Amino acid sequence: MTYRALRRRAHESPAADLVEPTDPRTTSVIAGTRLDLLDALDVLDGEQPELVPPFLLRDVCEMSYPAIADHLGVPVGTVKARIHYARQRVRALLAR
Repeated sequence: MTYRALRRRAHESPAADLVEPTDPRTTSVIAGTRLDLLDALDVLDGEQPELVPPFLLRDVCEMSYPAIADHLGVPVGTVKARIHYARQRVRALLAR
């Protein structure tokens, strides 16, 4: 229920309008996401922290690539590349 409400709010108001940025990893825990995914994100955050925000904004918050690029202040190509590398690394960490 909480996850649905957060998703709906994310679609209703653009990320730039957020007063206090939320941590999607915390939101994921509330929604019952797998703990191994959270562990993988912690490892990724320690290795390459720049990969985590675009990955979470795309795969958890379901934001569009242009919206993520706007929110992070980087080109769309950079967002796509970071998401690609984050997915590869998370997939490898989950396969352990």
